Amino acid sequence: MSLESIRNAGRKLLIPVIRLLIVTGISPFAVTALGLLLTVVASWLVWDGKYITGVVVLIIGSILDAVDGELARRKGIESKAGAVFDSSCDRIGEIFLFAAILAGKAGNAHPELVYLVPAALGGSYMVSYVRARAEGVNLSCSVGLVTRTERLILIIMGLVISGLWDTRAIVIALAILAAGTWFTTGQRMVKVFRDGREASTDEE
Repeated sequence: MSLESIRNAGRKLLIPVIRLLIVTGISPFAVTALGLLLTVVASWLVWDGKYITGVVVLIIGSILDAVDGELARRKGIESKAGAVFDSSCDRIGEIFLFAAILAGKAGNAHPELVYLVPAALGGSYMVSYVRARAEGVNLSCSVGLVTRTERLILIIMGLVISGLWDTRAIVIALAILAAGTWFTTGQRMVKVFRDGREASTDEE
């Protein structure tokens, strides 16, 4: 089973949530904003060392973030502004979460996080940046081993194990995350170079 088929299966599981939101009449913009708010709350809980509670709140916020686009499509109110707002909220949420890990109890217990957090955050941003720049020149670039979904799963796993066992789990998760995101950045750069050269050749 491929990563894309797993992602598609996950999207199907969210259909009941989307239907419920449609019934409530809430706007996609409000769903996106609420998802970010919950991520900020989760970040505060992570900072305070309440990892399990933080994960629960983070999962709820992530579910809302995962359904806002489809909600907009089903309501027929998709917009470029909404897409930019959604992506911006994703990045803001990542900043809060990574900062909470570094500045909170986990960061105090593990000095190596001062290196791992910037490496993981930088890699996460480069994955998104390469895709955004590629799409800006009409190149599709959604490939890669560690996309936003995989990043979120890795962080959640690290936090859950930290809450049940030891905060060294988040160190391991971030090390894997840092390596995976920079590898994915490389994958996307290779695709951009390959597709971009082919496009140039076709135009000539």
